[in-house]
Amino acid sequence: MDQPLIVRLGGIRAVSALAVELLIILGFILMLPVTLIVEAMIAAHPTVEIHDEAHVLQVDSLSQSIERLTFSKDVHVAVLTLPGKDVKNLNDEVLEYARASNSTDVPWISPKNPRYWANGLVILAVAPQARFVGCYFGEDVKVSLQEQAEIQNVAKNALRSQDWDKGITLMAQESAQRLGSGRQIGYAMGAAVMSVLGLVWLAFLLHRGRRNRKLDARARRSYSEVTHDYDATELMARTLPPEEPHSAQVLARYNWFLREYEKVTRDFAELGEPRGAQWYSDRVGRLTAKLARRSAVLDTLDDVIANASALLTMSSRWEEAWRTETGPVREDLASLLTLTDRVAEAGALDVTPVRAWVREQSRWLAQITIDLRERTMSPSQALRELDRMSDRIRATAERLVKDALDADTSRYAEARRRRYQDRRSFVRQRPYNGNWSLAGIQGSYDPCSTIRLNPSSPGQQAVDSASLGSVFNTAPLSDLIVGYSNAADYTPASSSGSSFDGSGSSSSFSSGSSFSGSGSSSSF
Repeated sequence: MDQPLIVRLGGIRAVSALAVELLIILGFILMLPVTLIVEAMIAAHPTVEIHDEAHVLQVDSLSQSIERLTFSKDVHVAVLTLPGKDVKNLNDEVLEYARASNSTDVPWISPKNPRYWANGLVILAVAPQARFVGCYFGEDVKVSLQEQAEIQNVAKNALRSQDWDKGITLMAQESAQRLGSGRQIGYAMGAAVMSVLGLVWLAFLLHRGRRNRKLDARARRSYSEVTHDYDATELMARTLPPEEPHSAQVLARYNWFLREYEKVTRDFAELGEPRGAQWYSDRVGRLTAKLARRSAVLDTLDDVIANASALLTMSSRWEEAWRTETGPVREDLASLLTLTDRVAEAGALDVTPVRAWVREQSRWLAQITIDLRERTMSPSQALRELDRMSDRIRATAERLVKDALDADTSRYAEARRRRYQDRRSFVRQRPYNGNWSLAGIQGSYDPCSTIRLNPSSPGQQAVDSASLGSVFNTAPLSDLIVGYSNAADYTPASSSGSSFDGSGSSSSFSSGSSFSGSGSSSSF
């Protein structure tokens, strides 16, 4: 019998939560188009009057051009041209014309406050022979001095070419844009930000659904492999001698493996089988992420147990397990060679003995492998030898760094030594890379599956809580090399100062001492 549709979609709760989230996202996305539509709906064509006292304009065509423009609010555009070369101050001339003329369609000066231009008024003025251009605004439509200068500047090329109609039309177009650059553009920018956030949110939601599916598939794949190998892992764990130190810490991790497997099984039961809208929920995302990580750890830990059993019992897979086990040591030897190269660049220390020692250790690793193959060395002895080698490699590297820093005789030597010591306290331990290159031979291994503990080993908390005494835990040399490189290249910063001298100018409205209307003029 088919399940109800709502169940196949993920259930009422999941569907409702997803629907609410999608509605919110849709509201964010629609913010910009709705804002633009509303602004377009409230946009208005201006009323126009032209007073061509200089007789240079095509009045009818200019009036029609300006009337076709759209402003963000109701605006009355007044165009004024003034004749004569004796115009010295266009601001005063425009103000005097406004006060003296009775022929304007609307009052240019505010009836309520004669110190300002009338509300909703934009005056575009040109004195062709005196070569002045200006723009003036009512208090409710005024723009900044910088914007006034830009309105004037867009017209100047046309005015210099005596294309008066084009110059004034350009000023009117720029004024229309500038009048929308305040609150309206602020609204549009805010709406654009909200719409972008909505799109990002939608992309994140879709990504979350895909990611949750991938994490769930990865978690179930790892868990399935662990379950498939569960009995075999138990059998291999029984082959490990509990009295052997390395075997004991692997068994401690195996006991943790058993407890963790039970917990993961319960968590999978809690997760169930997500479907439909459930894939997009935070809860499913958190559970699948945790299960993917924990299942991968379990899957890796059963490889550790398999390697330990293979090596300690010298089964048919012992050489493969041994190659994995020597991986961190070989990677550290390769890192030590890299360190010698870095020290050699400074030129103050002979690194030849260290390089020879690295070659000797590589040969000793090969000899251990032969001894294991010939059964003249036990696996436990071989693992203890790897522990000793790791200790000696780190000690050699630390001594080389100290000698290299002590050999530094530059004026920054003491600062570099302090920097190295300070940084050692704060360095975050990196994992092994899983790759090495020595004497032209390259190799790779999985740091997570070694018997000996390293930063990538799964289940370390079980070893820490178990009463096993001192357990060797190796760590890569990469942090030490990075610390030395940072110190060796360190040069204390020197202070420097700078100063800037600049100049600028702006046009402003100036006329009688009692008038404070917004506007300015400039020459062209």
